[in-house]
Amino acid sequence: MTWRMAHTACRAVRPSSWPDVRVACVWLPALPLRVAVLRRPEWDGRPLVLAGGGTSGGTGTAGDPRSVLFCSPEAARDGVRPGLPLREVRALCPDAIIVRPDPVRVAAARDALLDRLRRVSPSVEPADEDLFLDLRGLAGVYHDDVDRLERAIRVAVPAALHPQVGLAHGKATAAIAARRAPPVGRTIIRAGESVAFLAPLSARYLPLTPEEIGWLERLGLRTIGDLARLPFSAVQAQLGTPGAYAWRLAHGHDDAPIVPRFRERSARARFRPDDPLASVDAIGAAVDRLVGAAFAAPTLAGHAARRARLRALLTDGTSWEQTWTFKDALANPAVARRALGAKLALPNGLPPAPVEELALELLDLGGETARQPGLLTARARQLGQIVEVARHLAARYGHVPLYRAVEVEPWSRIPERRWALAPIES
Repeated sequence: MTWRMAHTACRAVRPSSWPDVRVACVWLPALPLRVAVLRRPEWDGRPLVLAGGGTSGGTGTAGDPRSVLFCSPEAARDGVRPGLPLREVRALCPDAIIVRPDPVRVAAARDALLDRLRRVSPSVEPADEDLFLDLRGLAGVYHDDVDRLERAIRVAVPAALHPQVGLAHGKATAAIAARRAPPVGRTIIRAGESVAFLAPLSARYLPLTPEEIGWLERLGLRTIGDLARLPFSAVQAQLGTPGAYAWRLAHGHDDAPIVPRFRERSARARFRPDDPLASVDAIGAAVDRLVGAAFAAPTLAGHAARRARLRALLTDGTSWEQTWTFKDALANPAVARRALGAKLALPNGLPPAPVEELALELLDLGGETARQPGLLTARARQLGQIVEVARHLAARYGHVPLYRAVEVEPWSRIPERRWALAPIES
């Protein structure tokens, strides 16, 4: 045996540290609060409370604006919990910092994370607080070393976001593993280990609604293993499709595919003025400037846009966002300026506070450059074209060689008698 053959044989029998996993889940708990910490590092370790709802043009996080949506572990130790009225927060936690919803910065942070994680795996699926990475075929890229994979993930995700990593053969199991992982480290559930891993865990880890979890707890079914011991038909009859999925998950069947989200092709422009924009005219002038910059982008050459998204960072620390879909394609800057101006002129069409930064994104790019004809005006346009053609024919031939069908005897049994051709007068 030559040296090269022996070296190859040693490599073949060397045990690999790459586990039999298909999915990596990066869990970002309370992402809106952690994004606020990125902007204000001095808030790290302080009790933070995110108010539900929002006043950012109707695009804030869903929920009652007078209640708690998320809270940091420091606030939770003092008794603050999601759903608690904001007026009760100070009594429980006097040092709590109330954070207002900031959907624009959170969306920007999520998009940046997706871009960086696509360098770790080409297929990344975002889902609420979870980011799923498809690991199939990547063992050779990371030299069969899962430590290299974890380091790549933690380089892509800022540590201030407190990411937790779970690896498993399926998405749901990987998400639960990420929630069970230590703050710095990972949890790996190899193929065949998911049933034993899930059985002692609380049923609240299952993808079920609070009402469905309450039904299980009223029956004394508090762990995933308790659910697994029930007959499948009984669970499906009581909980429907979600219950059937949870039962299969408890038995190790976790084969939901990863559906990656790729960046939508768009044209973007951003403007940050020296002084905040506080008047209607100033915002309108800034939008006109953004429209010109967006149409100058190479991605919009020869295309038109059907949707527009306008985002603003406000001086009060919050953000504002509006997305509009237009009947007529935005084929040129003049059309886009008129369309956006009409939207901004609507009630509540402007940001509720002075603007520090404004960004425009044109979406749904297509090849159409003409206006969509109206349903009631198409017939009139056709008749006008026919009249114009008839006038030219009359000038050339002295008469109009065009005819139209006229109803004569609709009651006749003979089809030829029901209609007749009549000449079109010039």
